[in-house]
Order: sequence, then C-alpha cells, then structure tokens
Amino acid sequence: GRGCGVHRAVPGAHGMKLGAAVMVGCALWLTAAHGQAQAGPEKTFADAVAALERGAVDDAIDRLESLADSGFSHPDASFNRAVAYVERARSENARPGDLGRAVAALEETLLARPGDAEAEQALERVRGEIARRRAREGAEPVVAKTSLGRAVVGLLPEAVWAGAAALGSFLASVGLALRWLSESHRRRVAASTAASIGGALLVLCGGLAFTARHFRVASRPAVVVAENARLLDQAGKPLVQKGGEPEHVSMPEGASLFVHERSGELVRIEWGTTVAWVQAAQVRPIGGTP
Repeated sequence: GRGCGVHRAVPGAHGMKLGAAVMVGCALWLTAAHGQAQAGPEKTFADAVAALERGAVDDAIDRLESLADSGFSHPDASFNRAVAYVERARSENARPGDLGRAVAALEETLLARPGDAEAEQALERVRGEIARRRAREGAEPVVAKTSLGRAVVGLLPEAVWAGAAALGSFLASVGLALRWLSESHRRRVAASTAASIGGALLVLCGGLAFTARHFRVASRPAVVVAENARLLDQAGKPLVQKGGEPEHVSMPEGASLFVHERSGELVRIEWGTTVAWVQAAQVRPIGGTP
C-alpha cells in the first residue's frame, strides 16, 4: 500500500549494510590527507548510518546532506540519502519534494556506479510512486521528449565518438598518403575510398564528440525537487502563449532536466525540447546543490 517500497530493496532495513559502511570508511581513509581530516567525514557517515538504523530519518538526512555539501561523493552514501528521503516521504513528517530528492540521490548513485541494479529498481519504484500520487490528485502525466541532439549524442559515450573521429582522421591521412604515393590506378581508387570514409567519420563523429563535450561542459543533469516547478521567463514571470495568455506549464516532481546557468534565484533549464527558467530551489543538480 503506502510508499514506493524502496527501503524493502535494501536487505536489513533502512540503510546500508555494515560491510558497505566499512567499504566507504576505507575509501575515506585512502583519500584523506590527514588523520584529523579523515575523522570528520568518516564519523559523519557512520553517524548517518546509525541514525538510519534506529529510524532517525531527519538526523540521517542532515548528516548525509552535510557530507554532500562538503564535496564527499560515494554511490553508497547517495543511495542511503535516497533511502532516508523515501522513509521520510512515507512518514507523518513528509515534506514536499522528498521523493524528488530521492530521485536525485538515486540518479547520483547511478552516475557514479552505472549498472547498479538495486539503484535502478529503486529509481523505478520512486518514479512509479510519484506517478501514482499525481494520478490520485488528478494531475495529468507530463512527459518531455528528449531533444534530437541529445538523443543522437546519447547513443554512445563521448569517448567513443572521439575515438571514432580519431580513427576517421587516421584513415583519411593514410588514404591521402597512399593515393599520392601509389602509381596503380586500382590502389589510388582504394586509397581515395579509404580517405573518403575516413573524412566522413572525422566530420560526423568529430561533430558529435564536440557536441557531447559542449553538453557536458555547458549543462548539468538535474532533478525537480518540488511538487511542481513552474516554467518562467528570465524576469521570473510565467511564460506566455502567443496570444499573450500565461502558460500554466510546470515540471513534475522527479522530472529529469539539465541546468545551464543561474541568475539570482532563477536557473535556466533545458527540459526535453523546452528551454525556460525556474526557481533554483526547485531543482537539484546531480552531485550537489544548485
């Protein structure tokens, strides 16, 4: 019945197992420059795990958010933060955006550890719970189509596009050299063909690699952490339709988007094919606060 059931995906209850806690403690120990610096985040993490074990969800959230704000990043810490937010969303102390923050933490987990089956299942459950809650409130499902550019670039990792472009450059160079050196007509034709294929690879994959890098540098993935995030113009006013009437368009909790820049209390976002502004407090970039 109640809640999205993410906590049930974690054997042993509300948080990470002791073995996972020890693993993160070891990672902290290996990366700490001084013993005193190490003790801070290590103790904070241990205290957060203990708080989750005894059901002190707010305390666990405060400690895990403190770790995130300090720059500490580990997929298990992010997963535990998601569990804590889901637990609070299921309680009488639930706050608006708890499930959206759980989505953000799980996206952060998967960004750091792709293929984490438990995190993927938990993310699916949380998004399903958000959809069910919206349906109970009579809200229409809102789906934003991915822009064509991001859809094409996202087919392969940036490094693969760059590698294919490098291969194209090599083929083009070798083909041109062989065409210039060869006296045989057949070899010159073969060299020209290789140069043409290499040139096409260089242009196409090089362009996609450049675009992928631009997306990575110019924007950050983010998640809506409010029940609804209304789309605004740069002045902070609701977007208007062509006829001059305000558009009542908002992004639902847990929606994925990209943040481009911040101006005061607003951030410019890309949601599918829509580019607009929203209140910065209503979205959370993956890996940190806006």
